[in-house]
Amino acid sequence: MRLLIVDDERLARAELRRLLAAHAQVEVVGEAADGDEALALAQQLQPDALLLDVNMPQRDGLSLARALGPAVRLVFCTAHEDFALEAFDLNAVDYLVKPVHPERLARALQRLQHWLPDPAPLDDEHRVLLRRGQRMALVRLGDVRAIHSRDNYLGLDTPDGEYLLAGSLQRLLPRLDARRYLQVSRSAVVRLDQIVEVLTDDAQALVLLMQGGSRVPVSRRHALQLRQRFSL
Repeated sequence: MRLLIVDDERLARAELRRLLAAHAQVEVVGEAADGDEALALAQQLQPDALLLDVNMPQRDGLSLARALGPAVRLVFCTAHEDFALEAFDLNAVDYLVKPVHPERLARALQRLQHWLPDPAPLDDEHRVLLRRGQRMALVRLGDVRAIHSRDNYLGLDTPDGEYLLAGSLQRLLPRLDARRYLQVSRSAVVRLDQIVEVLTDDAQALVLLMQGGSRVPVSRRHALQLRQRFSL
């Protein structure tokens, strides 16, 4: 989920970023130091939700919530307990009192995920801006043979070689069409129509031979799912 942090205190924003870093499904798309800046960024970035303080200069959190309207999901993170009822009247998903504890933030994110619509799967014609060295290219998603986790990046195997995309498999998987892509290990997803052959290694573990000649190991946990997909 794509979140915008709104707080007039720099250290408070940094602490929220630190806590959110433990949640792979979260992407912080920006920060705002006051309500006016947050309103402009929310319109520009279209985040899934805002984590916002109540007391801020220019436009406070409650005024911001009214300006954004009920369609925008909000989680208040504030040192003041007195505004909770008004916040929930403005359709807040949750109300956290500072200092925010990791377990309490995790529950708020779970509630927030429940309220967010399921992302629509990307079709084959969707083009992704990818990097390889100093080169940037728009790559058609239907041409991606496999996707591998590479630390904080994803490696996308294409006919022109491997390109990098910032992000995680956990965040990308809900956007991939489950009819065309299958996760085969904790760190790899393959496109089913790009599998040439299913092999076994010396330990009798499955290995996928892909178009272009690359080989992708299948974990034992995912081998059953692969067999089920190709069984009658």
